[in-house]
Amino acid sequence: MKTIVFAASKGGVGKTTLCAALSAFASAKSKKKVAVIDLDPQGSLTSWWNSREAESPELIEASAASLQEKLSQAEAAGYAYAFVDTPPGHMKTIETAITCADYVLVPCQPSPVDIAAIGDTLAVIEDQGKPFAFVMNRVISRTRIGEQAILLLANHGKVAGIPIAQRTAFATAMTDGRSAPEVDGGKQATEEIAALWKFVSSNLKK
Repeated sequence: MKTIVFAASKGGVGKTTLCAALSAFASAKSKKKVAVIDLDPQGSLTSWWNSREAESPELIEASAASLQEKLSQAEAAGYAYAFVDTPPGHMKTIETAITCADYVLVPCQPSPVDIAAIGDTLAVIEDQGKPFAFVMNRVISRTRIGEQAILLLANHGKVAGIPIAQRTAFATAMTDGRSAPEVDGGKQATEEIAALWKFVSSNLKK
């Protein structure tokens, strides 16, 4: 089983939305058992899952203290992938999740404040020697700041897939348990999430 962790110490960067979208896409694409784990006390991913009509991905309830045990149980139960959402600001929880990760995705918005805030998360990832990539999220198309942000992040590590644009499909999907590719008119969101999954799955095989 492969564990993909969404980690960023800064809030509001889109971890939960991307975790929901990518886990749902991976489930449909791989046709394998996929789990999501919500370590954020706010429970936004759990609320999304509770509203979801589709049977997959499946929710596994866990805390930071029980995460390793729950992941071991999931692997024994035949899950192929586990996607873990982490809370902002809780560095101990983030560190625990990164310890369990096969791959770490670090969402970042194209702003100087967001880019400056990656340091704590990056330090933990590098200290543990985990493979990772940034996900440039909520980009406003054809803006200079988005292009500059990607170049800045590339100095610190890989940037996964293609930039994820600011789209209403992502916000709409989170209100009723869908993912952006499952929303009417979500073609461009589908292309972005597909590119992200292609990047992640290829790196998990290395």
